[in-house]
Amino acid sequence: MKFLLAPKGQLDDMPLPDNSTVPEHRVGVPYASVTALPPPLKTRYIVLYENMTKPDNLTMNLYINGLRLEDPPTETPRSGTTELWHVINLTPDNHPLHLHLAEFQAVKMQQLVDPDTFTSCMKQHNDTVICNLDQHAVGALLPVPEEEKTWKNVVKLPPAYVTSVVVAFRLVHNNMPYPFDATAAPGYVYHYHILDHEDNAMIRPLKMLP
Repeated sequence: MKFLLAPKGQLDDMPLPDNSTVPEHRVGVPYASVTALPPPLKTRYIVLYENMTKPDNLTMNLYINGLRLEDPPTETPRSGTTELWHVINLTPDNHPLHLHLAEFQAVKMQQLVDPDTFTSCMKQHNDTVICNLDQHAVGALLPVPEEEKTWKNVVKLPPAYVTSVVVAFRLVHNNMPYPFDATAAPGYVYHYHILDHEDNAMIRPLKMLP
């Protein structure tokens, strides 16, 4: 795609030929499979909250693990490694997860049993162990949609489900570390691709370690 920038009106009468073509077949990319990557170095639990701000009870805050963008990073993966993230959606919305830099894919979607009890406990303690996640994450398995069965930079997370995603902090097409210093400042972020949600604190820093 080509963009031409010029003063207003200068290109109005200029014919611009379009020589682009659509290929018959997409470019083949030998993506590495999940099993081809190194085993996950770390497992993380990422929890999405929706809270109404008191006293007006009108302003909505959408937190990740009870934290805001301004809070210090808690997700500090090591460059070149693979991690397993269990993302727990305690909001009523389907959230599209987006990680800057990393590629990932959903491998499991498990429904929460009695999500209201689990959510109440999590809002009080913010601890999946105290709130017995293993007793709630035993509901029906939702088949991972076909469109999610590949390396993505956005994956949809259904409400009241634990969506497990394999996150590759490396190049998946050749299974190699980044050819640049991914640990350099200022770092990266991860968030959810709904504009008013990420504007209301559903965005967190992501700091890569060597």
